[in-house]
Parts: sequence; structure tokens; C-alpha cells
Amino acid sequence: MAIRTIPNASELDVFLRDFGLGAPSRICGIEAGTVNTSYAVTLESGRYFLRLYEEQGHEGATRETALLVHLAASGIPTPMPIATPSGARVRTLAGKPAALFPWIDGEMLCQRAVTPKAAWAVGNALARIHVISAPVDIAHALGGGRFGPQDLLARCDRVATSNDPDARAQAEALRSEVVNVTRRRNPALATGLVHGDLFRDNVLWQQGKIAALLDFESAYVGPFAYDLAVTILSWCFGDTLLPDVAHAMVRGYREERELSQSERDGLFDEAILATLRFTITRITDEAIRIGKRWQRFVARRNVLEQLGPQGLRKVLGL
Repeated sequence: MAIRTIPNASELDVFLRDFGLGAPSRICGIEAGTVNTSYAVTLESGRYFLRLYEEQGHEGATRETALLVHLAASGIPTPMPIATPSGARVRTLAGKPAALFPWIDGEMLCQRAVTPKAAWAVGNALARIHVISAPVDIAHALGGGRFGPQDLLARCDRVATSNDPDARAQAEALRSEVVNVTRRRNPALATGLVHGDLFRDNVLWQQGKIAALLDFESAYVGPFAYDLAVTILSWCFGDTLLPDVAHAMVRGYREERELSQSERDGLFDEAILATLRFTITRITDEAIRIGKRWQRFVARRNVLEQLGPQGLRKVLGL
């Protein structure tokens, strides 16, 4: 993704110096991610990560940084946003909310590098987020997220006008599937803080261990089973579902937080909804051009439907 916001040199210098970490010596744009603008920044005191929030206002950025402070203080491996001497963690840069984070060295795993051991670690880390959850004030501020069934139905109108003819042809079927799975979902599943987007590019690794969980921008209060389903879809598919990887992820999760019977029964529908979410959002965000193809999640939904609820539970060891 291109760098969307380029601050001028003088305002960037003032912004960085206000942290009291020394003068900047090198600033380099990071062409990664799909939403925000990112820079690698070297100051006299070390290396840092600068994020400019492109789609959230100051309130949304403040909400996310408050969550990150809570999670980091609770032992979740995520970088805590740095405060200025006056205590500010979110400030304005080039007209956008911006925050500075410590730089975390690490690598992202390609799909072929995802082993059962890595999947176990990701599942376990996800469960720790669910167990820690968020204080009432932060949870209230996070709300119910941006990708609920009603949001997806609204996006189906945009699917119907997509520039991609293959996507347009999916519009009514996607709408129908969202309605159907929403009717089937169990509204009583356990809820709390969920990451919402724990894909492979949101985890950094050092020497085979998780160094950092990143990008809590999609975090909200929702069903834990849905968040686990999203993570399975993100890590446990190559050309098809990888049983040993998926089983390991669920084992890692259950060692930290056990799944209730209702969650086991409901996981299939949560997974189907997740495939619909990522099909629809990849079409409507036009992410095809950056390599995030919506067809992958159509294929994953087909695999799930072939397995059925009992087949999926068997694969996951539930």
C-alpha cells in the first residue's frame, strides 16, 4: 500500500522531538498494511514505529491506544504506545491522529512456515486476550465492531456495483448467506474483547516465539468463538484446511480458555460468517489490487460447507 500521508519535515521534527527521545536521524515509509500510514523512525534513543491513523479520528485512535496500554500492562506481547512527558499518547501530525511505538524486531510467517507449534502459540495468545478482556470503560468505547451482519448487508449493495464482474455476480448470494447464517447464530455465546483480525501479518516472531501481536484497530466486544474462527481461517488454510495446524491452534486456545459446549456447537456458523465477512470486505475495499483476493474466502467457505458442523468439530478435536 502507498504511503497516504507525508508530513512536512518541520512538523514531523517537532512531533518527534516532543517525546523527549532525541532528534530524528532517519525516517522511512513502510509500504505495508491496508489502512494506515506507517513509518520506521530512528531517534537518538533508538528505533520506533510511527502510525498515522487514516480512517479513525482522534477519538478512535485514543480508544485503540488505551486498549494497547491495558493489554501490554496485562502481559500481552503488544507494543505499548509511547507517551510524551505530558502524558499524551495520541497527537496530531499532518492533520491526522498519530502515535509512536517502540520498534519490535521480528518476522511474519508465510503460510508454508506455519507449523502446528506456531498455530498452538497463536491460539494460546488469542485465548489470553479473551481471558484478560477489557475494562468496562474501554469495552464500552470499543462497541460492537464495524463488521457485524448489518454492516455486511450494507456492503452487499457495494458488491453489486463492484468494478469486478465476478464479484458483482456474487452480490445476491452473499446477501442471502449473511441473512441465513445470522438467523442460525447463537446470540448467547460468550463475549468479550476480541482482536477481530489476527492474520499472519499481525504477528511478529523471534526465534520461533511470538514477539508481538499487532493491529488491534478492528478490536471490539463480540463472541470469542467468532474470533477463534477468524484466526483459524487466517492461519490454518493452504489450498485447503490443514487439520494438524487447525487442531493445534484449538488445543493451544483450550489450554488457556476452555470452549463451552455452546461455543463448540456454534463454531461452524461463526466460521461461515467470518468467510462471508472477508469475502465482502475484500471486494468492497478493493483489496484485490494489493493481493488480498476475495476468492480465497469463497474457497474456504466451500471447504467448511463440505465438512459441515460435525466434520469441522472432528477436525478441530472438539
